[in-house]
Amino acid sequence: MKKVLMLFTVIAGCFLVYDLALAQELCSTPISTSYGLISGVMDKKEPVCVYKGIPFAEPPVGELRFKPPQPPKKWSGVFKADKFSPECNQPGGPMPGVKAEPRSEDCLYLNIWKPAKPKTEGPLPVMFWIHGGSLTTGSGIISLYWGDRLSAQKDVIVVTINYRLGALGFLAHKDLSAEDPRGSSGNYGLLDQIAALQWVRDNISGFGGDPNRVMIFGESAGGWSVCYLLASPLAQGLFQRAVIESGGCDTVNSMEVGFSDGEEFAKKVGCQGKTGKEMLSCLRSFPVEKMLEKEPPASEEKKKKDRGLFSKEDLKFVWVPHIDGWALKQSPIEALKSGNYNKVPLIVGSNRDEFKLFSVTTPGARLIPKSLIEKIMTDFLGREVTDGFKKLYPYKNYRRPADAALDAMGDIGLGCRCYWAVEALADKQPVYYYRFDYDEHLAPHMVGAAHAVEIPFVFGNLDRAPATIFLNKRLRKKAEPLKEAMMSYWTNFAKTGDPNGEGLVQWQQYDSVKRQRIYFDIPITLKETDNVEKCEFWSKNDPMKQ
Repeated sequence: MKKVLMLFTVIAGCFLVYDLALAQELCSTPISTSYGLISGVMDKKEPVCVYKGIPFAEPPVGELRFKPPQPPKKWSGVFKADKFSPECNQPGGPMPGVKAEPRSEDCLYLNIWKPAKPKTEGPLPVMFWIHGGSLTTGSGIISLYWGDRLSAQKDVIVVTINYRLGALGFLAHKDLSAEDPRGSSGNYGLLDQIAALQWVRDNISGFGGDPNRVMIFGESAGGWSVCYLLASPLAQGLFQRAVIESGGCDTVNSMEVGFSDGEEFAKKVGCQGKTGKEMLSCLRSFPVEKMLEKEPPASEEKKKKDRGLFSKEDLKFVWVPHIDGWALKQSPIEALKSGNYNKVPLIVGSNRDEFKLFSVTTPGARLIPKSLIEKIMTDFLGREVTDGFKKLYPYKNYRRPADAALDAMGDIGLGCRCYWAVEALADKQPVYYYRFDYDEHLAPHMVGAAHAVEIPFVFGNLDRAPATIFLNKRLRKKAEPLKEAMMSYWTNFAKTGDPNGEGLVQWQQYDSVKRQRIYFDIPITLKETDNVEKCEFWSKNDPMKQ
């Protein structure tokens, strides 16, 4: 009997070695694209092929700095897509717990994960991820966004991208607009995203993907980006479903504001007094390392001022897209309201405790007494609006007085902006609304269901940084059912435009009568949206419009 078992073990081992060798051969077999042949590598842990660092545009350096992305040059031979590209240049270091990676202006690359041996026949749906980071930080290469688990377990193709950030991605200036045939400037990062989607449309079928089932999804500024793409006529037909995680549809600037910010930035880098070709040459020749030091708007002034926990300056975003009449013809939220947008099934949602994550960087923020909270909120909002805040967010409902203010800030900055997008679309198309409430981790009171906490559940990456800061092995096991459900909802949506599936709580489409949303927690529930009164109040008293 022992010999028989040993024989079976040897045979099984041979089959495993054979399968691995076959998968490795499949991953290294060159794939034809519009620009040349590409080979990938077998993932180290999952049965997927990964293609790292594929160029989707020419390096935006030299004369191509502050210009729309240009198609990459064709190459001869086989491009070995076996290592990630540098991240795009950005100020500051990586997110906590994440390894620092090389950075460069030469950063317009994408990454693809696909099953080595798909379980289903035919082209697979494509999940196209846009990272967050206020459009000033982040990249598509960090392990939190790796698509190996989604691809292996759910039979989908995952694409992550880099796009230009900060001034390099969103600097508007009159001289830049004057040289552009369409009179546009300040939307380079958005145009990078569109160029990457065009690359996917033209080439993903070679990787087994379906160009007619592309789902764009992103969190925070990635969620903003999803809404920019919904509103952009240049993105028409490039995707068929969309997911906005903790984003919104109104973080955008006019060209007039962009030109003003651009003049201020030109002064910071020593280009004041120049015009025309001299200005363009000055902006394009300024060393990128020194440019990053100038990027945070009024950074030194912000450091010098003690503004308390909140300030209206915190709600002003300089490096965002602009309404240029070409890439964006109107504010995305107005495009949704008017019906002038790319109509696709949509998931929108936010996290219960969005702003608690940001309070972690302000020592003692949650210990601020009620009297000081009221002064801060009054300085921030005015007396009349603060009175409304106290009625809608009564201190008795919170563990600490500061938590009431943090809850309000989460609604102002993110939660209600998602609600407004849902309301704008409810009578026009399928839209699914959610809130992520799960907080069973190592800092439930300090962080709660904070900004970005849902991402590792969507990707199946609970054991990767920075999720591991809050989730040890025991807590990861406890969170497993919610992770499995969210992976299924998101991949079902990518496949069919409907997140529902066998064994899942039924997620009803949102409508403006029942106003229901799904609450991601253990257990998952579908019930009435509880933020309507608050969001209607902030719609009338929006500090980001003042």
